[in-house]
Amino acid sequence: MKQPIQFIIYFVISFITLWPVCQSEEAEKSQNLRKEFSLDKEYYLNGEFSEDSKDYRLGKGDIVTILVRGNSEFSGNFEIGPDGKIQYPFIGDIPAEGINKKELQEKIINLLGKYVKFSEISVSVLRYQSKFIYILGEVNKPGKYYISGDTITLRDAIIEAGLPTKDAALKRTYLIKTDPLNPNNRKINLREILYKGKLKNNVLLTSGDLIVLPSTIHSKINNFLFKLLDPITRVAIIDNMVQDRSN
Repeated sequence: MKQPIQFIIYFVISFITLWPVCQSEEAEKSQNLRKEFSLDKEYYLNGEFSEDSKDYRLGKGDIVTILVRGNSEFSGNFEIGPDGKIQYPFIGDIPAEGINKKELQEKIINLLGKYVKFSEISVSVLRYQSKFIYILGEVNKPGKYYISGDTITLRDAIIEAGLPTKDAALKRTYLIKTDPLNPNNRKINLREILYKGKLKNNVLLTSGDLIVLPSTIHSKINNFLFKLLDPITRVAIIDNMVQDRSN
């Protein structure tokens, strides 16, 4: 009877001892991945709104500017936190995720009525940070791109990324959907879109999409792409890429 108990004790001690090491190794892998493929470089794109959306829907990470005329203590810049709310003076947390700036403005007007007389209130988006795509590989400015809308075309995104480098394998550009409920990838001939005016495959990119331009020569980005295309290793890689902004 003593032997199983001793084994369990040994297992628990080993787990407690090795767990921080494993966590540290995973953190280091994630950091190296982000550094090697420019995942921490951030840029901004002007996107477009979808037909059923009249305005930008706010999300976690977005920063809004609220101005209350004649009441500076209620004015300022506010970031939508991981809980989807802004922390507003005197009032507290206000849900802001999923609504547009006009709807947020109406909320604030109703809540402020308890504290101040009606005054002019404006709400604007200072920084778009809830919707983004990744453009990696053989482009001149690889990195994470925030979009100020619902979508952006592949062509416009690549142009904003500084266009492909001379080593880019344009005919083997990959669009990878990172949605865990509907993961898929698609190979696109970017040369036809950029240089031949054939816009049939000029797809609309949405938040979370990953564009990878491989190289015509052997490179680390090609190995990275191979792992992304493998369903077994894709999930772990994407988990390391798409990290919560609060971390």
